[in-house]
This record gives sequence, structure tokens and C-alpha cells, in this order.
Amino acid sequence: MRVRLELLRVGHCRHCERIAHRGGRWRSVEFPAFCALILHPREGAILYDTGYAPRFLDATTPWPERLYRWATPPHLDADERLEAQLAARGLRPSDIRWCLISHFHADHIAGLRDLPAARFVCMREDHAALRAASRLRAVRNGWLQALLPDDFEARLRFADDLRRVAPPPAWRALGDDGHDLFGDGSLVAVPLPGHAPRQMGLRLTDQHDREVLLCADACWSRRAWRDRALPAWPARLAMHDWPTYVATIDRLRALAKATPELAIVPSHCTESVAAYRAAAEAT
Repeated sequence: MRVRLELLRVGHCRHCERIAHRGGRWRSVEFPAFCALILHPREGAILYDTGYAPRFLDATTPWPERLYRWATPPHLDADERLEAQLAARGLRPSDIRWCLISHFHADHIAGLRDLPAARFVCMREDHAALRAASRLRAVRNGWLQALLPDDFEARLRFADDLRRVAPPPAWRALGDDGHDLFGDGSLVAVPLPGHAPRQMGLRLTDQHDREVLLCADACWSRRAWRDRALPAWPARLAMHDWPTYVATIDRLRALAKATPELAIVPSHCTESVAAYRAAAEAT
């Protein structure tokens, strides 16, 4: 089943380019926060992550949470706010029925409290690690518990509990595990561990009949899987498991070679988003 996909830029942060891309420049550059608006023929409006929201500043005002803001200073223009972009498409935050959480880093979930009617889906291991972390460890890992709605647990279900599906042959480079989120094959959760304990990628077929993998922070740019351009060593501090992170990039690289027509879209890669949009406009 096809779904309609739009990629929304919801703010950005600034960070040293060389940290994210070994061999990059020793200068601060923008890292955009993209999320996905998915229109499902039965389930309605769905988000994959939320990007930034003004609440991020509130959550990073206390100490030690302020360290997060200092390390990756965010910026969010009024027209980039999620509610503004939804309104431009005739939607309100209350129209979002599901929010699929790739992982719990704050630049991916800052808008959860703005979705009053949404149910949430994530990987069980990611949720368990978040809830078990001390306050200081949570900051080190990029987690801000204050961003979760008060009734988050009541609105949550785990992708791991849903029906397992075997991947198409070309996708086996990425592994054999997948979970059908809505029982119709339209959205399949794919584990992409390493950056987070069990980060959730999303496999879908869009309105142009193109296969897409939303891979969140499994890598930070298309150069990572195309050229095996790994981050510099300080970036390991942001990784849950560095060897697993590298193995996931190698799996993405193998998948890209096996399926050259596939659109692989990381959450912070302007080049990948531009390539996806250009291909969509050409159809």
C-alpha cells in the first residue's frame, strides 16, 4: 500500500562539521531537523518524529540539561514550527493520529506534547533505556524526559510487539527483522541500532511508487553510506554503541548498492532531502 510522504524541516542546530563528517571543516554549520508527514489512506495523518519545538528551550534551562543546549544550539523560525507547517497543509496538531518515534533524542521528539490526540510507537529497548537512565546520563545520551507528555505511557505501543514481516529480497542486506505497524504493509519498522539502543527506521512506498527508507540518525549524511565517511572520533560520545553504529552504516551501504533506486533519507541530511524532492518533482 502506498502512502503520501512529505519531509518537513523543523528547525536546526549548529555543530562543528568535522565532528559529524571526518575530514569536514573546522567550523560550525547547520544540521537541519527533518521529520516526515505521512498521510495514510486509513489511519490519516502520521508523523515520523517531530523535530524541534519551543519547549526544547524550557527543558534545557535547568542544569545539567543546559549542557545539551550549549553543545548543539538550536534555532527554530516561526514558519518552520511544526504547527505552522501543518496549518499550511490544512492540518492541526490535533489531527495527528500517530507519531512514530525513531529514537528519543530531543531534536526528534521536542514536539510530542503538542500532539494531544496522537498515539505513539517506538522500539521497546529504546524506551526502556530512556526510563532507566539517571538524569545526568540522560543528558549525556541526549534524552530529556520533560519532553514526554504526562500520559505518554498510556498512549504508547511498541513496534516490537507488532507482526513481524520478512523483508523483500533486496532488503535483506539490512537484516531480517521488520514489524508491520498497521497490518497492511504500508509502514514497516526496521531496527537500525547503534546511534540509539534500537533506533526505529521506517520502510514505505510513497505516492510516486518509490521505495523509501527513513533512517533517522542511523547516519548523518548520504556520504556516510555512499563513501563510508564516518564521523570523527569525538562523535562516539553521542553513540550508544559505536561498533554497532558502524555495522549499521555498512548495512545501509550494502542496501544502497542492492537497491540503487531506493531513497535513503537521514534526518539531518539536506542533500538527501533535496535529492528526494527533486526525484519527486521529476515524476
